Amino acid sequence: MVRAFLAIDLPAELKKKLYQLSYITPPSSLKIKWVEEPNFHITLKFFGNISENLLKKIFKESEKVVKEYVNFKLTIDTTGYFPERGMPRVVWIGLKLETQQLFNLYQGLEKVFKKLKISDSKEKFHPHITLFRIKNLGNKGDFKEFFNKISQEAEGLKGFNFLVKELTFFKSTLTPKGPIYEPLYKVGLKDG
Repeated sequence: MVRAFLAIDLPAELKKKLYQLSYITPPSSLKIKWVEEPNFHITLKFFGNISENLLKKIFKESEKVVKEYVNFKLTIDTTGYFPERGMPRVVWIGLKLETQQLFNLYQGLEKVFKKLKISDSKEKFHPHITLFRIKNLGNKGDFKEFFNKISQEAEGLKGFNFLVKELTFFKSTLTPKGPIYEPLYKVGLKDG
């Protein structure tokens, strides 16, 4: 069995800039866990624990879909958090979608996953890059203040764009220090 997910990996330069946001010190009431610099990505589908044979099958079927799509650009936008109501658990940075390409690609892949009887996501697809997870919110006012500082600092990344040329199937190994992501398969898009 392998714990796996499909994602868009990010350029090293962007990962470095995203990780620099972690230098902003959170208030003592807020307990958070930043994503490690090499681990920043955009998740397209989390498969959970599946057999290696099923993962190979998913890869082969996904490859047929992905190679029909032309590579495309994504642009960094503003920050936000999930859920918007209640207790925030995840702080992320979003993407401007100049093109429907990512959503079309996602829908094409969802058809493959459905055909292979891989659970359909109940939540609407919301492409984003997770910055950190909240372990203990503490004081909500402190969180809001910290979130505003992160958002202001992240404004400098707004407009950063990068070309998506491939998708990566990652293996995720959970460790006490956090997950370790290992690329297993890559699927290339067509040159635009």
